[in-house]
Amino acid sequence: MMMNENEQVRQYLLLFDRLCTQAGKLTKILLIFLIAAFIFFQAALHIRPLRPFISPVERLDGIPIKERNVKDWQD
Repeated sequence: MMMNENEQVRQYLLLFDRLCTQAGKLTKILLIFLIAAFIFFQAALHIRPLRPFISPVERLDGIPIKERNVKDWQD
């Protein structure tokens, strides 16, 4: 049985509405997850023993030296 053009348009609109609803739910869940992860990692960066595991910059930082004890640049 053939659907007329109005019925096909209505079916496509229903499918599009369902797709938009599902995409909206997925986007909302993803956004909530990303915000929660951001808050968690920002809070974890305040805990000094956790910093090397979270931040690659902290791992590359090395051991600080005092500038006045460095003699190689004063020639």
